[in-house]
Amino acid sequence: VGNQKFDTAVILQISGGLSSLGPVWFWDAKDFFDILREDLRVEEVSTVYDWPVALTIHIKERRSLAYVASQHGFLDIDSKGTVISISRNIKSMEAPLITGFKAGRVYPGDQLSDPGVHQALEYLVALGRETRDQISEVHLTAQDGVTVITLNNIKIRLGALERIPEKARLTQDILQEISTKAVPVDSVDLRHEKPVLRFRL
Repeated sequence: VGNQKFDTAVILQISGGLSSLGPVWFWDAKDFFDILREDLRVEEVSTVYDWPVALTIHIKERRSLAYVASQHGFLDIDSKGTVISISRNIKSMEAPLITGFKAGRVYPGDQLSDPGVHQALEYLVALGRETRDQISEVHLTAQDGVTVITLNNIKIRLGALERIPEKARLTQDILQEISTKAVPVDSVDLRHEKPVLRFRL
């Protein structure tokens, strides 16, 4: 339920002939689980037997959290920085793009080790899905720290990624208020003790 990268047909194909309505008594699950656990799209897999008539397969997908540029194109990475896939172009933006950092020669299954990228991922996780879906870019710079850009082109200046939970909460609250009240905000500065908002003329 809610899978983005798997559907029932794909699962049945991987299972080696198991039918959604067929018997499970003679089915050898070992190869099936081995294939799924090696699939980068999968974070966890488990089953529940309701013997002898039903088998429920639970697959937790490895969700895309961000994209990062690399030598070979764009990396699709999860919350731990694991590379799920690599593509020449981003056809549809399902997650924010982390800019200001370019990965070297990496492959699917590799994990990025850059501290700045991991801090950005921690911030994105702390935002929650609804707010994260409003973010188009997370820009990393050595001088000014991190700047987040929303789909509505609102710039949120985070500065150094310290107090990540607090800055994520402020981001959520401010974006929700901007949306609810239709406030014409150009930028939000969270580098100070209190948020500073600049409005569009």
